[in-house]
Amino acid sequence: MILTVTLNAAVARTLVVPNLSLGHRHRAQESAVLAGGKGINVARSLRALGVPVIATGFAGGRNGDAIRDGLSAAAIPFDLIEIKGQSRTSIALIDPMGQTQTEINEYGPEVEPGEQAEFRRHFGQLLEYATAVVFAGSLPPNMEEGFLVELVEQARERGLYTVVDSTPTVLRAALKACPSLVSPNQHEAESVVGFDFIEEEDYLRGLARLVEMGARHACITSREGHSYLTTREGVLSARAPMVERVSTIGSGDAYLAGLLAGLLHRHYAPPEAVKLAAGCAAANAETLGAGVFDVRRAEELAGAVKVEAVSYQPGGDRV
Repeated sequence: MILTVTLNAAVARTLVVPNLSLGHRHRAQESAVLAGGKGINVARSLRALGVPVIATGFAGGRNGDAIRDGLSAAAIPFDLIEIKGQSRTSIALIDPMGQTQTEINEYGPEVEPGEQAEFRRHFGQLLEYATAVVFAGSLPPNMEEGFLVELVEQARERGLYTVVDSTPTVLRAALKACPSLVSPNQHEAESVVGFDFIEEEDYLRGLARLVEMGARHACITSREGHSYLTTREGVLSARAPMVERVSTIGSGDAYLAGLLAGLLHRHYAPPEAVKLAAGCAAANAETLGAGVFDVRRAEELAGAVKVEAVSYQPGGDRV
């Protein structure tokens, strides 16, 4: 069973607004409301792929009730700690005519020290049933990065596969706990390693730097749909198939879910797991809402993914 940890869960509302213009009144052509936050997005995708999963984290207020209702509607098992604060709302505005995507995310509620302590105790109990733990998304505004680092260390001490996909500041701290895998997007990875990715060699340098900083393995996804994953044999490069995009929100989370489903649940070799991951990301981009893609479509798209083994020599070229 994979345990997903979402410490700053949200009600995720996506609105399709053609010809969006600031300062004007619009009507949404289409909308979707889901339980959100990156860890929950990963859980939804894993559930679709048939992987046993439990979602945990914090939830409070009416939005917390909506998050629980959304998880129940998606048949995702969950165990969330109730907090006094109101869980946040995230809004995405999709303009298909202008081909733009605008996201507005609240910071989220503060989590009191007693609530954090309760989660620590609860987390230890949930680890008894887990084979892997995914820590994904931002932290509540008053939560120290050390809180997540302690959780990663606790999971590692149990011998569990640990994954971190968070904001640059949190990811930089979590690398000290030596997670099994980190999965930042291009912008996050650039911030962590301290240089921009322009050429393919820059991605390879970035992967090497993330491993030097503590990760056992690293995966970076680019804005153009490329992905790079370190393996025991080297680095795998893949490009997601071209599709008619509706929304890319949650595609990175779908990619991570597909990768974990392939590696840990279906026991695929890394190249096949990367194909499934890229197929899930592409299928997610064809739909409105994170992690609500059709698995058969994802597997169809996975068949069109080309995976290439690349190696990196500092100061040199791809060989």
